[in-house]
Amino acid sequence: MRSLFRAGFFRRIVVPALLAIIMFVVTVFAFVIPAFKKSAMQQKQSMLLELTNTAWSILQKYHKDQSAGLLPIEEARQKAIAEIEALRYGGDKKDYFWITDMEPAMIMHPYVHDLTGQSLSEFADPDGKKLFIEARELAKTKGEGFISYKWQFKDDSTNIVPKLSFVKLFEPWQWIIGTGVYVDDVEKEISSLTNKMIFILLGIFALISLIIFFITYQSLGIESRRREAEAQLHESREKYRSLIESSTEGIILLLNGKISYSNTFIQSWLQYSSDEMAELNLPEILEDGIAETIEHPGEEHRLDVKLLKKDGSHTEAVMTILPVHFAEKEGLLLTFRDISEHLNVRTDLEINREMIQQIAEVKSLGIFRFTLDSKNRIMKYNDQLARMLGYDQPEELKSVSLSKILGGSAALKQILSRLPETGTINSGSVKLLTKDNRFIDVRLSLFMGLDNGQQRYCNGIAEIAGESAGISEFEDVREGHILPVFGVNSLPLSTFYHHPVTCPIDASISDVIKLMADNDADCVILLMNFRCSGIITRGDLLKRFYLNHTDTTMHAMSIATSPVITISSGSSTTDAYTLMRRNNISQLPVLNLSGDPAGIVSLDRLAGNYIDIAEFAAQILKNGNSVAELSRFRKSIPDLIGHLQGQTDSAVTYTGILSGFNDAITNQIIANAIKEIGKPPVAFSFFSFGSAGRRELAFNSDQDNAIIYEDSDEVPDTELQQYFLSLSERICRQLDQTGLTLCKGGYMASNPAWCKPLSAWKNYFAGWIDNAEPENILNISVFFDFRHVNGDQHLFHELEQFVFDTLKGKTAFFYFLARNIAGFRPGGSKFGTLLSEASGKKSEMLDIKNSIAIVVMFVRIYALHNNIRLKGTVERARALYKLNVFSRATFDEVLFQYNFLMTLRLKIQQQQLSAGTEPENMVEVKKLTEMEQFILKKIHAGINEYDERLSATFMSAYKG
Repeated sequence: MRSLFRAGFFRRIVVPALLAIIMFVVTVFAFVIPAFKKSAMQQKQSMLLELTNTAWSILQKYHKDQSAGLLPIEEARQKAIAEIEALRYGGDKKDYFWITDMEPAMIMHPYVHDLTGQSLSEFADPDGKKLFIEARELAKTKGEGFISYKWQFKDDSTNIVPKLSFVKLFEPWQWIIGTGVYVDDVEKEISSLTNKMIFILLGIFALISLIIFFITYQSLGIESRRREAEAQLHESREKYRSLIESSTEGIILLLNGKISYSNTFIQSWLQYSSDEMAELNLPEILEDGIAETIEHPGEEHRLDVKLLKKDGSHTEAVMTILPVHFAEKEGLLLTFRDISEHLNVRTDLEINREMIQQIAEVKSLGIFRFTLDSKNRIMKYNDQLARMLGYDQPEELKSVSLSKILGGSAALKQILSRLPETGTINSGSVKLLTKDNRFIDVRLSLFMGLDNGQQRYCNGIAEIAGESAGISEFEDVREGHILPVFGVNSLPLSTFYHHPVTCPIDASISDVIKLMADNDADCVILLMNFRCSGIITRGDLLKRFYLNHTDTTMHAMSIATSPVITISSGSSTTDAYTLMRRNNISQLPVLNLSGDPAGIVSLDRLAGNYIDIAEFAAQILKNGNSVAELSRFRKSIPDLIGHLQGQTDSAVTYTGILSGFNDAITNQIIANAIKEIGKPPVAFSFFSFGSAGRRELAFNSDQDNAIIYEDSDEVPDTELQQYFLSLSERICRQLDQTGLTLCKGGYMASNPAWCKPLSAWKNYFAGWIDNAEPENILNISVFFDFRHVNGDQHLFHELEQFVFDTLKGKTAFFYFLARNIAGFRPGGSKFGTLLSEASGKKSEMLDIKNSIAIVVMFVRIYALHNNIRLKGTVERARALYKLNVFSRATFDEVLFQYNFLMTLRLKIQQQQLSAGTEPENMVEVKKLTEMEQFILKKIHAGINEYDERLSATFMSAYKG
């Protein structure tokens, strides 16, 4: 708008229009209407003058008859009075004439006979105007004239209106004759004209306003497009300038054989300043007289040249010559690419090739390359591989297939199936078939690659087994122990459990002892209807059997531990370790998705391969648990685990460590808070939900937590609410002080709505599930990733059981939840579009948290529908795959999508923290590598297909 003022828009368009309107108003009200009124009054006056002169001529006639002696004076006067009294004019013939004398007294009035003969000296109209005195004075001084006053309307004495009269003196008889007309019609006409003019004026004003608005709108559009075009032009110029200046090639523009422009790269390369380059001639920087041979070519072509630097040295380059037209001038655009480094690299590659060949010969390493197509052809190999396989002539190996060397297509397929997981196989032990049909043991290492972006291939190194055992063992130790120490969650629980030993629930103690001895087992599970009903460990036998001298014929259940604490097979190693430590047990049965025992996890086995993050954090916090110390610890976490970025590709590992540390801090804060305000009056559970509930925290995650406390008949509700709100406020405040910020949406235990007894929470979930409205769906999406953190776990499990029981058969709920997910569009756009608005500016930004959210929601709805109580996205997806809800392709796709997006989010946030800036979820797409951008687009294209799957699973059935 300011630009319109600066451009004189209002001065040229609006101001003239407003002046025209003002002039029109002034003309109408200052000239037209007054002139119209004056003209109307003049017409009235002219009419009155003529009519009065006509009546006056009657008096003149009778005066002549009286003067001639034809009539006596009284008779002449009476006849004149009678004749004038009978005169009428006007539209309804009610306008009249009246006669007074100079006293003044009324001689004749056709309507008001009571005034006849009466003195009119004191007679006045309603405004106090003595009209007859004024008429007499006018007659004396001028003989005739007009007077204005108010009089009854014709013969209606109740209606007093303005009137204009003309009076004229008849001097022979000293009479004044007069007549008048009512001027209220003039006022009405003026009023009507004024109203019409006002309406016309308003119409003109509205029309001009619309025209001005239209012109303004068009002008704003033109101005906006002009400014946008200018901005784009400026941006393109800046981009072009930046592109030229940041180019890794030297650029020179020749006009008329002179250097008109040179970029920073060529100046730095040749060690000249910009001014010095402008003064140079082309032969001064090109050797071998090439400058003289350059003419205007018809098309682009290249030459290998040597460039002369300022210090006299020279460098190798490829010069590209391109004819250009610039400012109506013809010129040449010369680009120079430094190839000295390429020559060095080529030399280095030759040297490296020779070195590798020498090492291969000394170490007896067979090196080869084969394609990853259906034929798996051996493309290249060294002589050592041919000798290793017993081929005297290396050329003989060309005709031998890879599958034959590996002992068949099945063996080849098995080896290649392991490649896509990591892209490498390190020192795997395999058997190779030699020319004379015997097998040799080799350590085989394979590395996937891409040949010029077209054909996929694999490089291989084969080494006779037994020659580098020490190195191999060290690698195994590093891969098997060091990484699990830091990557706690990366190893599946199945890595640690062994086959369970079971027996019927009615077995005797002697049966259990025999089973333990025969299977060298640490425990036996007692089953009833294929379900765990009890468990007996070696410790149970010692404490409850041997020391008590119990009879071996008794039922084993008499010394068993029941109910049995179990864990699902889809749970993480962290869950198993935490559960055993919390319940002080050494053996933990693992159940498959059908509820049958799948294995036994031993605490002793975990202890040697596993470090619990919560325990690790507890050790660090052992001597410091104040808010300040907890805050310092949280701030140190990025540096503490930052090195894991390069050691593990599993986002679950990284987020699990962050979540474990956060749980340790939370537990310490809760312990401190309870010390401050005293023990809770009833049992409670402090739980997290959202990303914290899924153990998928990032560096910028905020609080999502709540409290359940036990219903009590003994303690008043107000007292319970007061205690737990006080506890919650301390917890949330101190979490915020330590660096886990408050939730902007208020989803925290300190909010009275989310600090409720168990019965209230059951009502919450029942209402959300039964009344699947948009608001409720949002709440469900937030709360369905809830996880117990501190307090009474049984109370939490009771709520969890209620929720999953309530979900059964709720088709409408899943329909609306699926529709909510299908309608989720980050930034209001399809996922294939990676652009969104950020900070009010158009820039290529992606909110990666929203991208992750759709994957989380997609997996969550299937998990809830299939009664899967795991919380983590990867855990849920793996469980869905095991239940055959997800195909292998879907599971791999979801796993890759989630892992890539979360890893990218954490990597960028780690970089932001290292740079001293606040971590955020917005990713500047253009700063990503081309491969990352390509993968992102592929991922979002795959995510867009979720709608069809959700519709097929949840929505079509509900509608139909």
